Formats: sequence, C-alpha cells, structure tokens
Amino acid sequence: MPIEDIHEFVTELEKKGELKRVKIEVDSNLEIAEILRREMYSKGPAILFEKVKNYDMPVLGNAFGSMKRLEIGLGMTDFTEIGQRIVDMTKMDMPSGFLNKIKKLPELSKMAESFPKLENSGPVTEITSNAASFDELPILKSWPNDAGRFITLGLVATKHPETGVRNLGVYRIQIIDSTHALMHWQKHKRGAQHGEISKERG
Repeated sequence: MPIEDIHEFVTELEKKGELKRVKIEVDSNLEIAEILRREMYSKGPAILFEKVKNYDMPVLGNAFGSMKRLEIGLGMTDFTEIGQRIVDMTKMDMPSGFLNKIKKLPELSKMAESFPKLENSGPVTEITSNAASFDELPILKSWPNDAGRFITLGLVATKHPETGVRNLGVYRIQIIDSTHALMHWQKHKRGAQHGEISKERG
C-alpha cells in the first residue's frame, strides 16, 4: 500500500530502521547540507533534524538515498512495474470498431485515474497564512559559494495561460527575499515556456 503523506513516510522509515533523529539544534546555513552530504556518501539513513535554528519546522533529508527507502516510499519493490504502467498508458493504440473500443474501456479508465485531480480540501489547506513568506521555511544554503538559499529539487506547477494545460516540473529555485525567488529553468522546458507567455501577456 502506498504512503499517503510525509508523516506516514517518516513513521515507516523509523519502523524499518531507516531514520535517524537529530534532536540538537542545527543551522540551515551550510550545516545541515554538510551533514546530509556525509550521510549520503557513507550510505547512511534518512535524517530528521527536529530543531532547526530560527525555525519551527523540522527538515527531513536523505529520504530517498537508498533503494530500500525508495521501495518504502513507493510501496513496491519492482520499479519496472511503474515504468511499464507508464509505457502501457502512453503507447495505447486506439482500436477500430465499436466492440474493440468497448474492450479497451478498462485500460482507458486506468489511464484516467492517473491524471491530476483538483481538490478543494485536504491537509494542504490546514495551515494558512495571509502573508506567505519564504522566511518561514528552513530552506538550505548548501555550498559556501552559492548565491544564497536554494530549493534544490522544487516541484513547480505551471499552467499555460491560454490553453490551461498544466505542467509539473522539477527546477532549482533561488530564494531572493521573503516573497521573491528566481526559477532556474532552461528555455526549452515547458514551465519556462508557460512563464514566458505569461510575462508577454503582462
């Protein structure tokens, strides 16, 4: 059964001996990144930093740093199954003839289940703020010569302003101040194209 949220993932990692808790205060400015670098290279466990200097929020790192932790997170041991499912959905040939199309309905319904769904409620809506700020998040500075704090593998959702087509991409995001960030995306990426069209439209 797949993991439903980060709390369940942390619980499962701990049950299976794949998590270490750090209870002493650590700094999001270089210190956490260095600890995680050492743990990753020594094939160490995931680490939950419970007390981050100047923040109320913990930091989880090295969470997917081993095959075992990937298996826990995805709830499976055979990753080829995921790949094959994606291949099957994207290469599905549409049969000719009414009866053959009817026979394909079960496969089409599986494909429909894979599309994103817009939700009006859920855990993401439990905490709200009128003044959202990057300063509330323990975003790491990872290297001494970095230009600042970066969200290294941020999932970024964009929407084409004309067609409404959505995109979910992984981009490095540089934090400029409490409400501004720079997207590090290449021009040919769909998210960058959505951003450029939006900019042109004002």
